[in-house]
Amino acid sequence: MIYIRSFFANLAFYIVLITCCLIAPISFILPKTVILQIIRFQSIHTRISLKFFANLEVEYRGLENVPKNRKYLIASKHQSLAEAVFLNHAIDEPTIIAKKQLLFVPVVGLAFKKAKFIYVDRRKGETNIIAMVNSAKRSMDRDPRPLLIFPEGTRTPIGERKPYKYGITALYKGLKVPCLPVAINAGYFWSRRRFLKYPGKMVIEFLKPIPPGLEPDNFSKLLYDTIEDRSDVLLEEAKRDYPK
Repeated sequence: MIYIRSFFANLAFYIVLITCCLIAPISFILPKTVILQIIRFQSIHTRISLKFFANLEVEYRGLENVPKNRKYLIASKHQSLAEAVFLNHAIDEPTIIAKKQLLFVPVVGLAFKKAKFIYVDRRKGETNIIAMVNSAKRSMDRDPRPLLIFPEGTRTPIGERKPYKYGITALYKGLKVPCLPVAINAGYFWSRRRFLKYPGKMVIEFLKPIPPGLEPDNFSKLLYDTIEDRSDVLLEEAKRDYPK
């Protein structure tokens, strides 16, 4: 049964994704808010279809911790495509920091460019970090929106820990804004590069914001421990409540 449920959940996801991609070019002559609303629609539809087809719910916790001011960083654990999709539903029009390769994906790259996302070329090292921080500053000054980054730089299998890239620390230091840590257990239900979607309750938890002004090393350690420790707790909760 789980294979059938997963098939229809995946089918619904990709049908809407492809439809949004086909609609996206029309919005190039309209304000970027149209693209952002298309992305948000994809998030809402995916949440509904997962519940309907796969009996997989999404629970947001700690929404009271989300800053009211739109000038802040969001640093999220990255286990699957799920958090990239659902953070667009919970957070109002975030600017996403994404790898440059996405620019070359047909239609998707154009849509993301229209949405004014920020791109990084991880091959360029320190030069790329400086360019990223400068782009983020200009973006926040021109159009104050939360800035979403995945500090690991790639999706990490559940239960594993990887060192965070320096980019998040450089942004925190350069932008001088609060950083909102996000813990998840999404990978337990929606694994990276896996077909199956397991029933249960996927949790995305917004933790207490880290105020600006900490020393870079102190910030890095606090952010890492906060996200990783809480994500481990959420993973154990998922294993206990929804054993496979």
